[in-house]
Order: sequence, then structure tokens, then C-alpha cells
Amino acid sequence: MTALALVGCGGMGRRHIKGMERLRAAGRLNFELAAVCDVMPASADAAADMAADLVGSRPDTYADVETMLKAVKPDGIIITTTPETHTKVGMAALMAGAHVMAEKPITLTVAEGVRLVEAAKSAGRRLAVAENYRRDPINRLARALIDAGAVGRPFLAVQASSSAGEKVIITPWRHRKNRGGIIIDMGVHYADILEYFLGEMTTVFGMNAVVDAERVDAEGSLHAADAEDLSVGVAQFASGALANWMLSMAGRGENYFKRTIYGTGGSLDIPPDRTGKPLTLIQRIDGADRAADDLLALVPDFHLDPVTAALFGGDRLTHYNMTWADIDANLLGIEQADFVDAIESGREPEVTGAMGLRSLALAFGFLESGLIGRPVAADELLSGAARAYEAGMEVVR
Repeated sequence: MTALALVGCGGMGRRHIKGMERLRAAGRLNFELAAVCDVMPASADAAADMAADLVGSRPDTYADVETMLKAVKPDGIIITTTPETHTKVGMAALMAGAHVMAEKPITLTVAEGVRLVEAAKSAGRRLAVAENYRRDPINRLARALIDAGAVGRPFLAVQASSSAGEKVIITPWRHRKNRGGIIIDMGVHYADILEYFLGEMTTVFGMNAVVDAERVDAEGSLHAADAEDLSVGVAQFASGALANWMLSMAGRGENYFKRTIYGTGGSLDIPPDRTGKPLTLIQRIDGADRAADDLLALVPDFHLDPVTAALFGGDRLTHYNMTWADIDANLLGIEQADFVDAIESGREPEVTGAMGLRSLALAFGFLESGLIGRPVAADELLSGAARAYEAGMEVVR
């Protein structure tokens, strides 16, 4: 049986253990969690206890990655540490012969991502990025409808959201520029999902701002915040389609989310991820707009993969009703199952290191563009020709 190790036993690591629990409950857990590792031994012990309760066996615990890799020799590792450590941990695993799945963003910077992708290629190991939004059954159906021509030729995507106000989002470090910042943390999700629906983006242009120089946590304490929390921009895809991008993590008033694909044959409104809400398809037929009632009739060959179907209770879903925690755990379980299957079969994972690197580069692209005052090409971002913003991050190790 494939042996995995989990590196990072904080909130994200514990969420991954819950994903393993969901796989086990669905009869789809085909790997062993052999070890957990965290620089804080108490966190590693707590994660091991959690795994014993939820997954059925207690993994070994370690406080040092190199020691763990030598002692356990896992087939693969899942990195759920903070982004500035991903490169070091990933490199150590690859050198030890292990495959790697890193939580998004793949690394803290694009330059480091390039190094990690190249290292995986040289080592002949699989490098996956744990990108969960695209795994949502509703997004799977949306992709199938777009591919089937349900909206004709797509020419515009809108990805816009506003929320959070002046509050700390999960942890204070997500609001610090030298730790990547909240626009990068969330932007990689949206860059990935836009490319998932419409193919590669070639050019981005953005304008950005720091709205809140301080953030308040749940206890009322203030935390300095120097990373941009508002990003507004446009992008172009290789197909010629355009995208309207707005990510406000400083939104007051009513929360807002809009993800719509417009095409020559109608529009597809896609709900927020991890909600299970249905799609809304409006088709232009004989010059008139009509709501499509039977989406599945438009995609007769659409089926969710067996793991997703087992976790969500069906292979042709148009909606579902679950708690957020269960949805989140399901999506992480799907990532894990895909990673293990890639290791065992020798295929590439669904979200490769190169794809995760593109998402990171594009999210940075809106910030890079705002700094230098012109559109930037994806190729510039990946090659290093446009990394002025990244160069000024003064990252802390």
C-alpha cells in the first residue's frame, strides 16, 4: 500500500486528515498515513491522535522533515505548511525519492516555484498542487457544459467577489506582503478555475490597493497588514476570450460573489465553490433568452469520477446538500486519491506542479502589472522578465 506522510499539522493539515476520514467512510482510502511532521511536537502528536481516531491507525510523529524521510521513506508527502517553507520541504522530499503534493500556492514566489518544478522533473517524481475548487462537482458540470457548447463560443468570464471587511482572514500572516498576501492566497484559486474553464490566459493587467493597513482578529487584537487586499483587472485567454477580475478582501456591506461565463449562445452563472448550489444556464435561442431546465440532457456523457461520485453520492449531480466541513473534506480527499493514483499508475496528477506554478504566476501578474503600469504576459511572469513586485517582497525565512 502507498505510504504518505503529512508535513504541517496546523489547520490545513487537520483538514487533510478529515479528507482521509471521508475516503475511509466511502471505502476509497487506498493509502496509509505513515507519518506526520511538524516543528511543534505537540501539533504533530495532536494530528497523530486525530488520525488514529478518524483514519484507524496512528502515524509516527516527527519534528524534522529530513529525519522523517530517512526513517519512514514515504512514497509521497503532502505539504500543508505555510508557503515560505514549501520549497525547502519539497526539495528535501524529492531528493529522498518521494513524490510531492503541495498545498496551494505551490511556493511563496514564482522563482521558487520554477525551481521546485524543475527539481521534480530532474528527480522523475510527481509534483502535484492541492487545488480544490475545480474538484467541486458543480464546477465539473460547468466545465462539461462549456465544453459541450452550451453557451456557444465563450468570449467573457467574470470572476468577482467582495467579503471580509477589516477582519483577519484565517491567520494574520495572510495579510503580510512578505508571506505572499491575501490576493495571492485567494487569487491562485481563481486563476486556476478560470484556466480550468477557458484554457490558458496569455496576458493580465491589474490595479491594486491596500485598503486596511490593520486587521482585527476574533479577540479584537489588531495586526499590521501591508499586503494588497483589493485587486481589479482584466485578462485575455489564448482563445481570444477576455476576463473581468475583481478580488476584494476588504469588502464592507453585503458579501458578493459572481462567476459567469458569457458566450455567443448564452451565459452560465456558477455559484460559489463548496456550496452545492445549482448552475444557472441561460441560452440564446432564435434571438431570445431562455433558461435551460434540464442541464444533464445537454451533456449525456457527463459522469463524475468514481471517487467523487462515492463521496458526494452520485455521478451526475446538478446540486448537493452537505455541511461546509464535509464538502471541504471531500474535495481534499479527491485531491489525495488523485495524487496516490498518479504515484501508482505513473501518470501526471490532475493539477501538476507546472499548472500550480501558472496559477501563482498569474495571481502575481495582477500585482506585477499594477506596479509597472502595463499589461504583462504569462510568459514574462514565468521566465522572470516581469518580477518587480516579487523582487520587492523581502521574504522572511
